[in-house]
Amino acid sequence: MDKRTVILTPKAKRDLFKLPRRNAGQIVEDLGLLETPPWPPGKVKRLRGVDYWEIKTGDYRSLFLPEGKNVVVLRIINRRDLFRAVKHIDVTAVVQWLQKEKKR
Repeated sequence: MDKRTVILTPKAKRDLFKLPRRNAGQIVEDLGLLETPPWPPGKVKRLRGVDYWEIKTGDYRSLFLPEGKNVVVLRIINRRDLFRAVKHIDVTAVVQWLQKEKKR
């Protein structure tokens, strides 16, 4: 089976640490689902009009980008802030950051 590595961007790590412990634990558990495709269809879906995907955990959404053998988690946000957050994601900056991380 194809195994993927889940990588959290610095912004996603900050988002996760700001959440209540109970919610953060459930989100981390759900992010573990992304390690082995196929992903559950009701829980994981592609967002319209952008290259991002989302995984639903209660009132929170984890935005991620599949990148080869990696799954890069971009943001972890409340669902009411989803569209505002999508507008502010800079994919080129994320790709540059990922390339720097690969060199390390």
